[in-house]
Amino acid sequence: MLSQPRAWDPLYGRVEMTDFEFGLLRLSEVQRLRYVRMCNINSLLVTGASEISRFEHTVGVMHISKEWVRSHGIPDSTAKDIIAAAVLHDMQTGPFGHSMQYVLEDNELDESFVHEDLSHGWRSTYHQEILAGAMFSGRPFNAQAYLGGRWDAVAKIIKGEGPYGPLIAGTMDLDNIDNVVRLAFHVGVADRKDCELPIKLARQISIVDGTLCLPAEALDTVQRWQDIRRRLYELLLLDWAEFSAKAMLTRAIEHASTFQIIGADSWVRTDAEFLEHLDRNAIGEAQEVRELIRRLRRGDLYQPIALLTSPSIEAYSTINSIESKKQLEHELLQLASMKGIRPLIHFILDKGKTDREVKIKLEGTSRTITVGRSSRQLLCGLFISTDSISEPDRVGLMAAFHEVLDKHGVTRLTAMPDPMGKVADSTQSTLL
Repeated sequence: MLSQPRAWDPLYGRVEMTDFEFGLLRLSEVQRLRYVRMCNINSLLVTGASEISRFEHTVGVMHISKEWVRSHGIPDSTAKDIIAAAVLHDMQTGPFGHSMQYVLEDNELDESFVHEDLSHGWRSTYHQEILAGAMFSGRPFNAQAYLGGRWDAVAKIIKGEGPYGPLIAGTMDLDNIDNVVRLAFHVGVADRKDCELPIKLARQISIVDGTLCLPAEALDTVQRWQDIRRRLYELLLLDWAEFSAKAMLTRAIEHASTFQIIGADSWVRTDAEFLEHLDRNAIGEAQEVRELIRRLRRGDLYQPIALLTSPSIEAYSTINSIESKKQLEHELLQLASMKGIRPLIHFILDKGKTDREVKIKLEGTSRTITVGRSSRQLLCGLFISTDSISEPDRVGLMAAFHEVLDKHGVTRLTAMPDPMGKVADSTQSTLL
């Protein structure tokens, strides 16, 4: 190596690394993440979120994990395991992240998909033992060989196991501390001084008996992180275009899975490769997949008819399957007595997404407190494929949607607030 490896990060500035750490970043598994977005969709209207890569986030988590091991005097051998887990924690993230992951995990495939379990992935067809999924851009995957005897320890940390697992897979871990602030900074709901927050928390966090432990003076920083997170997720979950795009991509993935165009090994593709694969292979009965993908690419989104919230989260498990959503859409059209309109129903289970409580053991005491309160709501979206609809038909569809949802146990529906509306503007002014 001619010079010390280093990188420049938007949040942290100069990031120095050892040859071992640079070797981790150069693994094909990690280099693939340069072409996989952090967000679950290529945002149309939340523009700052559209192009941030998971590789950028990986560099950030590596950096704050190094801050953690330095601050806590961790021996070099164990420190390497923790840093390797930080670098490889997103190794099995598929194209468009959770949008694909949830479909693969919620549907029966030849092999199950478990995003955070590297050991399971190694044994299953969606990981390296199958040659078709064993390389990126002509270079074989090599993480297990590179880590050698460290592989099992690193895999356990990524899965959240052992004394250091909560650092990478916990309620408020190094992964989501960086994730939230990084996305929020790029989106524009966190400012430059907030970029210090992940490093500050990394230096203060400790793990005691599997529980997050912080000094009392760090609680204001935790609250600030939660405030940033709330504003970010309001934009990412409640914006109509984000919701519509996720509905379209999810339906395309569900159909592609049904027609066996994709499978558990499809996680290895990049975002662009995945879209190309769907476009090229969705033929015959699967042509709806191609139409959805092409519309997504050109920003021709399905138009919103109703965006609603409900506390009936228990209904999610019965109404969210592809078969259930198609049945709801059929009932909707019958009830509204409409033809020639293609509806699209999508649900998002918001359990600890827009708001997330964090349990913290106070350093130097026996007290454990809870900061914040986790959100518990079902987000319900109804979209149609055209914007050429009369106002009476729009009102009729909305009323029918309410009735259909109520019939299936989704009650106490209220209109979803616009995250870019006047209320959001005033919130942003106080946040920034």
